[in-house]
Amino acid sequence: MVYLSENRPVRMITLCALYVAQGIPWGFVTVTFAAWLAQPGSGLTTEQLGPILGVASLPWSFKFLWGPITDRFSFGRFGRRRPWILFAQGTGILLLTAIALADDPASMVWKSAPADSPLWAAVYHIVPGPLAALILLANVFISLQDVAVDALAVDTLQEHERGLANGLMYGSSYLGTAIGGAGLGWITASYGLRAGLFGQALLLAAIMLLPLFTRERREPSEEDASGLPGTGGTSVDAGAHSERLGGHLGHREHSGHTVIPDFGETPFAPPESFSLTESSLNSEPQADRFVSDAKSPESVQVGESAESASVWRNLRHAFLVPSAMIGVVVALLVKVGIGTLSAVFVTYLLQHAGWTQAEYTQVNGGLAVGLGLLGSVAGGFIADRIGAQRVIVSASFCLMLLWCSFGCVPDSLQSKLPVTALLMTQELLLATLSVALFSLFMSISHPIVAATQFTAYMALMNLSTTCGSYLAALLTPHLTVYSILVIAGLLQATVSLPVLWIRLPNRTDRHRREPV
Repeated sequence: MVYLSENRPVRMITLCALYVAQGIPWGFVTVTFAAWLAQPGSGLTTEQLGPILGVASLPWSFKFLWGPITDRFSFGRFGRRRPWILFAQGTGILLLTAIALADDPASMVWKSAPADSPLWAAVYHIVPGPLAALILLANVFISLQDVAVDALAVDTLQEHERGLANGLMYGSSYLGTAIGGAGLGWITASYGLRAGLFGQALLLAAIMLLPLFTRERREPSEEDASGLPGTGGTSVDAGAHSERLGGHLGHREHSGHTVIPDFGETPFAPPESFSLTESSLNSEPQADRFVSDAKSPESVQVGESAESASVWRNLRHAFLVPSAMIGVVVALLVKVGIGTLSAVFVTYLLQHAGWTQAEYTQVNGGLAVGLGLLGSVAGGFIADRIGAQRVIVSASFCLMLLWCSFGCVPDSLQSKLPVTALLMTQELLLATLSVALFSLFMSISHPIVAATQFTAYMALMNLSTTCGSYLAALLTPHLTVYSILVIAGLLQATVSLPVLWIRLPNRTDRHRREPV
């Protein structure tokens, strides 16, 4: 049996492959399947496709809720994270492949709201039919897989290899999106939707073989018998490991005075840890700081309850800081524009601009994704050089100029070459913007609750995209695509301006700030 904690190449390959597995369904649903549904003759409009894209991203806004569940329940000798990964990925495969059982999946989308039932009319605007419900459920389990894989990475990666691993895993997620968008898009356009669905299932099932035939680490009995540690040579305090609840809310690593509460929702690694000294904690009761050292279960439960209450109290006060409140507004609105345009573009280009399904998936799922990866790397370097706030404002104003330019020129979307440039350039700018936002939100997160607060910002950004998808369904019956482009551009620039009023703490202040 191969143990991830002991075999570095297998550890890296497995984690990267699992991040590819996260990207494939996302690329397939948001690019390939959306283009298939938007084909002329399907009878679907943005009013239906907007909510379908919305339900695809909605579970990712709340995936931090999986953290306490995966931390609380483990499966003994089968591993702590591995069973969750296998269960979530396997269920996601089954749900997405179930679409192939329908003779006409497009018929599983409701074309209009039921007039005789206010309840079903409300449901229609959120989940327009059985197809949307399947996509929603599939992404619930794919988001669970994401949380479990993030936790597996935190559990198995050694400190000195996390930088390299983060880069490889980030690139792997982009690769998965390209495979799901461009690769499966070509298969679907050439051989039909069923071929694309079964191709996706085969790819994901093949990746599942890695966690299926590997284990996270040796059991204590195996360590005693073999004399090998189960942590890949890293010395780990046994008490700390036994109390480690995984990188989510409720997670506590006790090493000296380090306390790291985290939802496990960071891009691939949590913000830097921080030390809490006695002087910086003198306003907090001892029970609020650490789990009790007493051996009785009752005292441990009291300590955990007090610590959880302290985390939530500190988190609440952390968000009352003016800079943090500005961050909430920015996170909630910054992706509304692209969320709206993604739903609008796919229907307009395929139904009114003469694009084929294959052309759309190759550009938006392949070339644009490649530029997105480049933008994410470049954005990190640029943000370090000139500051995240300047990058956010600059990228947002470039998006405004791009979208408003196309929105103000009649028939600008009728020529394929300029539209190709539009799709690729916006992906480059959006990736640059996203990385700068990551940096900004890490900087304004209070050290006492840094990982948890950062996670909340990530959830709000995901929710921002979801809101944009639903907004597309509301706007398209009343506005042209050109008007929506102008509105999205103006909104993008306006939302970015408040970041200039955010006061960033310097590194010294960051570690000396009192608990909130």
